[in-house]
Amino acid sequence: MSENSILMFLFLSSLFQADTVKVKLSGVSFVDASDKDFDRKFLTDAIVNKCERGHWKSATRGLRKLQKNFLTTEDLVNDSDVHSLYATVLDACSKNRLHGARASEPARKILEIMAESNMPIPSKIANDCVSNCVGFGPGGTHEGFGGIDPALAMLNAIESSCSDTGETTFVTSEAYGKVVEALAEEGVVEEAIMLLRAMVVEHSFTPTLSTFSALSSAAVANDMNESVLQVMTLAKAAGYELDSVASADAGRTLLADGVIIAERLNNLALGLRLLSAAQKAEGCLPDRGDDLVASSSVAAQRASTIIHRRAILAAVENDDWKLAVRILDMMPKRSLTPATSCWRNVVTVCAKQKKSRKATALLLDWVRSEEYNLCNLHDEADANCLISTFNHRVLYYSIVLLGHIMERRKGREATS
Repeated sequence: MSENSILMFLFLSSLFQADTVKVKLSGVSFVDASDKDFDRKFLTDAIVNKCERGHWKSATRGLRKLQKNFLTTEDLVNDSDVHSLYATVLDACSKNRLHGARASEPARKILEIMAESNMPIPSKIANDCVSNCVGFGPGGTHEGFGGIDPALAMLNAIESSCSDTGETTFVTSEAYGKVVEALAEEGVVEEAIMLLRAMVVEHSFTPTLSTFSALSSAAVANDMNESVLQVMTLAKAAGYELDSVASADAGRTLLADGVIIAERLNNLALGLRLLSAAQKAEGCLPDRGDDLVASSSVAAQRASTIIHRRAILAAVENDDWKLAVRILDMMPKRSLTPATSCWRNVVTVCAKQKKSRKATALLLDWVRSEEYNLCNLHDEADANCLISTFNHRVLYYSIVLLGHIMERRKGREATS
């Protein structure tokens, strides 16, 4: 370093080390004219812009940042602009079926904040969120997103908001029904019945028949017999009549589940009552309602056959030949095949009660039905065995009937 450079450095150092000169200015005032809410307004505008463009992820992140850094509890409760902003973000999340349920968790959190702060919640948007949150995957999810749990959390938040605002019909029946059907699909029958009872009793809703049938089918699959009866009771309380529900496919499913449970509980009167109610339903032409109910599934057909067989046996034990004949006549009309024991019991009770004409007619019907069954046999050995057995039975009952006829003739000749 040269000598001139060293001298210049020492000179400048001495200047900086000198005492600072204080200057007083008069007639000058400093005013901070900047907007204190500039950052908040800028972030709010950015959130609205993201919502308009459909960027729900950026909008929800911005909303969390706004709440953390700028909003107070008083703002959440009283600021109408904040209420409008939350509703706008919630609307953005609800688009495109909650964006494939991927926006279900942000929507749930927003609804919970709005409910806690007593914000007005848009009814249509809230119901869309609940309905679109439920899917057809495990746990009611859409490929892993959404599900029953966030839907229930949304329902809870909305209901708590309704209780604070005095509204009682905020959530629609369709949104409730979606959650009930999802719970039934997962086998959570008791919770689904509780929610269904709340729909019918507390909110005076009339759920669709598909909701009742889905829940009853789940109860049947889980061997919850009493739960099926509760579902049918709630269906009646909701305004449905057993004599008309068989006109719809879901109604026939509900009645079929009732028949299955009646067979399990050995409640013959209930099973026959449900089939008779299905018979009265209109709109099933050219078929009969009871025929469609009895043949709706393998389990329903089996239960219907067993109920008729047990009812015939009970009528025979009580020597009620008219009831036994009437039940036997109903079985073919309901696509049910009477067992050999059914024919035998009815013919026997008619013979005991000295109803020879009715017994003879039944015996001929029995022969015709067995001939039809023989025509459908493909194994010759089985056909020969069945023919031999049936011929012995027909011969036996023919002899019995002939004896009754002869007794009646002798009685008439004696009186004449």
